[in-house]
Amino acid sequence: MKPFLPILLSLCLVPCLAFADDELKKISEAMPSVPSVKPKKSHNILVYSHPSGFKHSSIPTGVKALREMARKTQAFTADFTLKTDAFTKDGLSKYDMIIFNNCTHVQKAFSESFQREAILGFIKSGKSFAGFHSASDGGVPQWPEYTDMIGGCFAGHPWNAGGTWPFFLADEKHPVNQGFEGREFQFSDEIYQYKGYDRSKLRVLVGLDSLKTDKKGNSKTNDYPVSWVRSYGKGRIFYSNFGHNKATWWTPFMLQHFLDGIQWALGDLKGPSDSIPQSN
Repeated sequence: MKPFLPILLSLCLVPCLAFADDELKKISEAMPSVPSVKPKKSHNILVYSHPSGFKHSSIPTGVKALREMARKTQAFTADFTLKTDAFTKDGLSKYDMIIFNNCTHVQKAFSESFQREAILGFIKSGKSFAGFHSASDGGVPQWPEYTDMIGGCFAGHPWNAGGTWPFFLADEKHPVNQGFEGREFQFSDEIYQYKGYDRSKLRVLVGLDSLKTDKKGNSKTNDYPVSWVRSYGKGRIFYSNFGHNKATWWTPFMLQHFLDGIQWALGDLKGPSDSIPQSN
């Protein structure tokens, strides 16, 4: 019977390999073929994906999508890590952007002052940062400067991942929103409310219209930002709350939105970062 064991093991692996290939296939088919604008120069990005709190099952999916985005669009090259070793002043010197991919409770991962100073100093000096979904689930009270940088800290998700929610473009003309068709759309993902959020410090691009849902959040003015951009020192920030669900990472208009946000933060795509008033 021993000769049949390798064959049996191979047959057992086939469904797993097919599943993995199917996910990447969907990502690749949904990915833009070219960047929205030609990069001004070669950009190298460091993608950090280790959760220090809740571990999202979509983290590997986000890694696959960002790797495929780099390969297919050639808008940037990327290194991927689960470790914090590179987050020093010298370690970050070869990069143009940091991406935090669903990494919860970053205040635990980056507990040393030299790490925190390296990250925030990197951005303030003129470099870039992008964060997806639970990249905002961290900061206060242990690292309030991080919350200030990214624009807000997770304070619950009344709008759960299994629901389909109504969204609107707060800035229809912004180039980071060019992937969306129409001012309003429905989408399924987990959506946050925030603490430490100050609308005057950032430009909201996509918002949640909670009044069209049966859920109540913590904002007295129904202000629930979902994607935004902002300036931070000489650097630029793009953040999107989208990215909890795996399917988000193979949705064409979301991948376009993510790519455009990254290109905006890198300085290749032009568009304003000053705050706009909340619409009535």
